[in-house]
Amino acid sequence: MPPLIRFLLKWSLIGMAAGWLFVAMLLAVDIGGVWTLLGKAESPLLWVFVFGFSFGISFAQVTVLAAVLLRDDFGGRGPSGNDRLERWKAGGSAELGPVDEA
Repeated sequence: MPPLIRFLLKWSLIGMAAGWLFVAMLLAVDIGGVWTLLGKAESPLLWVFVFGFSFGISFAQVTVLAAVLLRDDFGGRGPSGNDRLERWKAGGSAELGPVDEA
């Protein structure tokens, strides 16, 4: 498996697990009566799945974004070795610039 796919898969799964853990804690504490409302639903398992899936995807996206921005092997010249992160911290765009063919 290519290294980039392994990297994305690893951090996506970590983010998904964090999202599911957050949903489990949210339901266990019953903040806002969510667990009580789910108990009154026609199909509570479906709603727990939808709730967990949406939080899992959201946490996975944030985790992958953080992992990409905090990588230091982009070959940059900033203090952290990552020009993209330095540009993003300065309020600029973290997108790649033009690529030199030489």
